Amino acid sequence: MNSLFLLLAATVAFVFGYRFYSKLLALGVFRLENNYSIPVQNRPAEDEPRTAKRHLIFGHHLASLAAGTAVMGTMVSLIWGWIPAFLWAVVATVTAAGTYGLGSLWLSLRYPGLNPAEIAARLLGAPAHTLFALFAFLLLLIMNAACATLAAQLLSDFPQAVLPFWAIVVLAWFLGGFLRGRENFEIISASLIALTLGLMAVWLLGEFPLAFTGALNFETKTSYLAFDANMVWVLILFFYAYHATRLPMWKLIRPRGYLTALLLGIMLFICYTAVVIDHPVLVAPEFHAGPDIPATLPWLFVTLTSGAVAGFHLLIGNGITARQLKHETDARYIGYGGALALGLLALSAIIIGGTSFATTQEWTQHYAAWEAFRELHKVLELYINGFARMAASIGLDQAFARTLAAVVMLGLLVATLEAGLRVQKQLLTGLTERFPSLLPGNEKNQIATVVVLSAVLTLHDGHGLGGLSWWPLFGVADQILAVLGFSLLALTLRRSGRPVIWVLAPLIFMAVVVHWAFATLAMQWWAAGEWLLFGLGALLLAIELGLAVLALRTLKASSPSTS
Repeated sequence: MNSLFLLLAATVAFVFGYRFYSKLLALGVFRLENNYSIPVQNRPAEDEPRTAKRHLIFGHHLASLAAGTAVMGTMVSLIWGWIPAFLWAVVATVTAAGTYGLGSLWLSLRYPGLNPAEIAARLLGAPAHTLFALFAFLLLLIMNAACATLAAQLLSDFPQAVLPFWAIVVLAWFLGGFLRGRENFEIISASLIALTLGLMAVWLLGEFPLAFTGALNFETKTSYLAFDANMVWVLILFFYAYHATRLPMWKLIRPRGYLTALLLGIMLFICYTAVVIDHPVLVAPEFHAGPDIPATLPWLFVTLTSGAVAGFHLLIGNGITARQLKHETDARYIGYGGALALGLLALSAIIIGGTSFATTQEWTQHYAAWEAFRELHKVLELYINGFARMAASIGLDQAFARTLAAVVMLGLLVATLEAGLRVQKQLLTGLTERFPSLLPGNEKNQIATVVVLSAVLTLHDGHGLGGLSWWPLFGVADQILAVLGFSLLALTLRRSGRPVIWVLAPLIFMAVVVHWAFATLAMQWWAAGEWLLFGLGALLLAIELGLAVLALRTLKASSPSTS
């Protein structure tokens, strides 16, 4: 199959989705109001008054949506063939993911200043706050640890990306200071200059790799700690993340995410230019199965999460993006448009994963068993090296392209880590108000708490790989959160007399699929004696059931308002 066909089909679907389907959602379902804006007193004091900087906010939003994990999930989902991966990435993006992205921002703007747990309490009653906050906090804990581990592994595996990555962090600091309070035309010129400097950093500094060599081992009768390059990078990343989270978003996190999104745009432009010019042929089969490969259903739908439908996008949209928006109508461009941009990244992973091998036989050998994808950083390496080969096919320097892709993947993973820690701090703040005697009330202590907890989960195995040991649970837990997010949307739409079917359909489908997958995983964990995974999974399921009971009671007691 010619990869150009996939690009054309996805382009048609995404253009149709944004032009017509998102318009239906904006006008007929959520009924976005151009004159509706967030009250000034509900905006966080750390940010400047909201001027119309939609593109800046869009870039930060996209970078925060775990785009790095979208690449991994999509590359792994090719194990079932390119047709299932392509259909789920494209169709689910246009319908479910776009609806969820737009709806998450709309819901957050309708309850300004409240985190999702507090919104759940408004809709379902006070007990829902603690349940939802605990579920979201645990999910983000796993995500933060996994992102830190993967970023540290990329810094170790691609030492040529180290200096460019940190140079872009410094560049983003200056960009943030310049952009504060600027008009749109000034943002465009500053963005072009910053993008040019970022590309120059990749080109020039990529010639000077920086790596840690050797390891310092600490061993006792009961524990073992290998203080190697991966451990060093994990500690450096959390040290950076702690200080970045303490700063106002406009100073560093937002401009760094925005600059990473610009570099991602350049990377995707190169990728799809190569597809148009060289139109590589997919060697991946249309469908693929084997004795060591799980069934397509339900695993495709919980493997390809970010890049299709991801529950934690509600947390990012609420805790990061919605707090920067001025007008409700921006939710269509940023929420639905962000889902489409993530879909384009997922499509690039399908094309690269399907064309990176010389023959179908080589592809089949690589995708012969599920066990081959336990080392997730190697999945990212496959994408980075595949992109470099595609760039070289149109005359670009392969080393430069490899460094660019590594810097972009690093930037996306760190953006998600930054956003996750910030949202965790917000959730902890809400819990502190309810349990002031049990939790830290000082903001500095709250940030330190979430950073330390994420770092401990990452480092608990003694190698800095602890976050990935919980990754099998993340996929189903993330989809459960999507079910809960769609439930909050459905309740809010019903209360306001708006049509519910557009969120009810994906809600029902995902509820069936994710609980099917969870039941299968739980039996596997029980049989293998994976008691920690089984116990935490059971805890998350119990929390979800508690929220489901509250939702059913609320749904039974409420009726659409006539106002």
